[in-house]
Amino acid sequence: MPDSALAPTPANAYSFSRVKCFHQCPLRYRLRYLEGRRESFRSIESFLGTTVHEVLEWLYAERMRGASPDEPALLEIFAARWSAHFDDTVALVRVDDREDNHLRLGREMLSRFFNGTFTRDRSVTIALEQRLAATLATSVVFTGFADRVGRTDGGRLFVVDYKTSKAAGNGSDFSEGLQAPLYAACALGHHGEREALAGYHYLRHGFTRWQTVEEARARELFEKFLALVREIELASEFPPRPGALCAWCGYNAGCPAAEVPEPLSGGLRKAEALGRGLPDAGGEGRQ
Repeated sequence: MPDSALAPTPANAYSFSRVKCFHQCPLRYRLRYLEGRRESFRSIESFLGTTVHEVLEWLYAERMRGASPDEPALLEIFAARWSAHFDDTVALVRVDDREDNHLRLGREMLSRFFNGTFTRDRSVTIALEQRLAATLATSVVFTGFADRVGRTDGGRLFVVDYKTSKAAGNGSDFSEGLQAPLYAACALGHHGEREALAGYHYLRHGFTRWQTVEEARARELFEKFLALVREIELASEFPPRPGALCAWCGYNAGCPAAEVPEPLSGGLRKAEALGRGLPDAGGEGRQ
């Protein structure tokens, strides 16, 4: 049955994640955003990213209230949140993977961030997980949550997005060329500025890559995003787009086109074991 909790925003409100989902697989978009179906599992990589983001939010919130959190407290919070939220919906997609590998990676990323970026950081936090929005057309609103909005010690407005992915992007691809810059474009209006910095901090690598978003570029970004939304609005069919991401898709047990190689079948096995296939989601389902 559709899950109303999966669609907390109006139908005309488009997040970057929503548009990216359509770009990657129209069928997944239909199931997720139009039908509101819950995915059968979430990958451990996704769970790790969510947990690390929550802990970084806690870290800066502590500083905002005048506290001085230390590294042991940070790692304790991480361990507690991991234990509290790790459940049977979390899947090890790689069948030879282990939960401990991701726990260790999370600790390593957080320790690197604390001892490097955080201890040197003299910027001022304006907001954490701030909801940003901009009306792009009568029927289209861009919306999203920025991990952290702040000002540098020189007073420049910035928006930073934390990445736990293996690869460090270069800002030119579909994802990183749009997400943080769109947040920065929104922040201009929210905070009355003419330019802002948009950054991606790569937690596995320990550095931040910045780009400047001024008013002219903000308009270009909004126009590009609006064009992507119009493409979705014109779609009358939502075919599957099988590929490397199928193994991490929580709908793969019910998609007849899903391509899931045996070494990456952990999520599929979990979905099938839990009986969470989708036999009416665009085909007869996997037998």
